[in-house]
Amino acid sequence: MGFSISSWEGILQPSQNLVKTAIITGANGFIGSHVVCRLLAQGWTVQALGRGNEAGRWEDRVFAAMREVGSSVELRRRLFCHEVGLSAPELNLDGLFQTASSASEATLFHLAGDTRFRPSNPGIQRRVNVQAPVKLVSALQGRIVRVIHVSTAYVAGKRTQLIRESELDCGQDFWNSYEKSKFDAELALTALCQEQAIPLVIVRPSIIINDRESGRASTFTHLNAMVEVVSRIQEYYGIADGQVVSKTIRLLADARASPNLAAVDSIVPPLLQIAESAAAPGKVFHLCHPRPQPNPEVMSLICEAFQVKDRLALEFVADIPKPMSHTEEMIFRSLKVYAPYLNSRCEFDVSNSRSIVPDYDSFFTPLDVPYLRKVIAFQREHRDTT
Repeated sequence: MGFSISSWEGILQPSQNLVKTAIITGANGFIGSHVVCRLLAQGWTVQALGRGNEAGRWEDRVFAAMREVGSSVELRRRLFCHEVGLSAPELNLDGLFQTASSASEATLFHLAGDTRFRPSNPGIQRRVNVQAPVKLVSALQGRIVRVIHVSTAYVAGKRTQLIRESELDCGQDFWNSYEKSKFDAELALTALCQEQAIPLVIVRPSIIINDRESGRASTFTHLNAMVEVVSRIQEYYGIADGQVVSKTIRLLADARASPNLAAVDSIVPPLLQIAESAAAPGKVFHLCHPRPQPNPEVMSLICEAFQVKDRLALEFVADIPKPMSHTEEMIFRSLKVYAPYLNSRCEFDVSNSRSIVPDYDSFFTPLDVPYLRKVIAFQREHRDTT
């Protein structure tokens, strides 16, 4: 069954209750589940669009993600899940608002996407990342008051130095198809929303990593790859936490680079402040760590969290002549896909974000040993159960 306009009757009629409604894609994802939990806690009604898979129904997937984040059962009573294949030829939005909610406004939060750097079928990734949001916004024309599109800071591609929020097409090349698809999505959505007079807010997070409370991540992040390197070194040499290792390990990594790692619970509060700001439509906002730490500092902290700091010698080099050692080959394979980001020398301008969120910088804390020990504990537990 296709889209039926009758299902939208009364959606935006004024209501005495003035309940705010969020239509959200990607509600079961890492950042999406955190966004949903905070919206529910702030009194919003959330309509989550997505589809089930072999692992379970869409509703089951979303509620499982809510439980992992820590959402209460009471809050989840304002969460409504709708089976919608966003990349299907025709959207089925029938009955989307046939719920008990009384909405005075509806904001679309688009967070769904195919984040693979090297998908087996780039055409499918483009349908998900470019065509699906355009199709959804077109279907919702006249029924939403604002679109919040979550992109990525790495639409900057292979650029270096200062990346301004106002910049998009600078003739840059891209490291992978994911970056290019998000770049094209920004262009397409901006053109569509201008044509249809729909207020559009674009937010560009950097590298989103494990939350600070539990060390949890629902997907393997760049930080997890760095932690995994030290963990595998331990396994290879058969050492325990705190044991001395005399080996010098060469890392094919830039000692001057500062990967922009931002915990998910640093990203979400500023994102929601920006999403509701009257000054936000028509602008782009970097959601990036204002003070990222350089690679040697990050790896030193990871080693300290494993209790091998000053006992495991890590040498940062631009090239490793072959033959590499077994350990160095393992490290190279583990970090290869993340290398463009771990070795990035980009500096992301956050002027627009600071203008909306005056205490923006306070949401971002440096990586430290207690946090990294939570990440290590979560990662070890996750490996033991998979």
